[in-house]
Amino acid sequence: MNLISPSDLKKAAAKIPSSPRIFSKLSTLMKDMNTTLDDITDLVNNDSSLTVQVLRLSNSALYAGGVPIDTLDDAINRIGFSELFKLVGMAAAAQVFTDRNELYDVEGSQLWENSLACALAMEYFAKQTGGDPQEAYTIGLLRSMGKMILNACLEGDPDPIQITSSVTIPLHAWEDANFGITNSSVAGFVLVSWNFPDLISRAIQYQYIPEEDPDDIKEPNLLHIASLVAENIGKGLPCELGYWEATNERLEKAGLNQSHIDAAAESINESLDSLISSVAV
Repeated sequence: MNLISPSDLKKAAAKIPSSPRIFSKLSTLMKDMNTTLDDITDLVNNDSSLTVQVLRLSNSALYAGGVPIDTLDDAINRIGFSELFKLVGMAAAAQVFTDRNELYDVEGSQLWENSLACALAMEYFAKQTGGDPQEAYTIGLLRSMGKMILNACLEGDPDPIQITSSVTIPLHAWEDANFGITNSSVAGFVLVSWNFPDLISRAIQYQYIPEEDPDDIKEPNLLHIASLVAENIGKGLPCELGYWEATNERLEKAGLNQSHIDAAAESINESLDSLISSVAV
């Protein structure tokens, strides 16, 4: 067993681009009634590459309004605060999921597309169940953060380990057997240290087996079912195929039914391809 310590996790997390931390701060600003336009632009402009990506998205076919824009102020005037938040999240995730993840034998583009599909499904479910769409979108977008950090922990290992199609036990069991920790618990730990709300880290921590959440909140169930939607539309991850199951108990706790799952898949299919083509991962 290759045990991974909290110190190892902190060192690995430091290798991750700063954009998720900026996304966290943006989420906090968006909920503050006293936030100004300058507050938001100053924050995002702290990461020049993130700003460039957001402006490129704002000028893409999805949002283009004729005259090209070259400042965040103009972007906000064109698309609004809510859409800017989503674009920053998309761009931040694209930066994180750039490279191939050797540990999980998956390309960065696959991780990013899966995260985006889950984010859109979570946003859809939140609107159907009276939840917070911004919070739900964030949960879906960051669901695989733990995979990136575990992969960073093991970079340079002289005897690298990798999950492959020959592994027959569930992902969580494989991770626990090899590292004494799971990607979802890693994400929960790191997201709290990055000042994401407890609800977000908790939803991701218990996404695989929502029944293990001691507080029995609905968000892990929502994320579990959102991951099923992503898999159903061909955006699942190879190491997780067949993992997701919309049991009656999970549907009830999430406040969903089968028609919600079908409608979410249809809604996402209409927009996902155009979103993906707008971002170079």
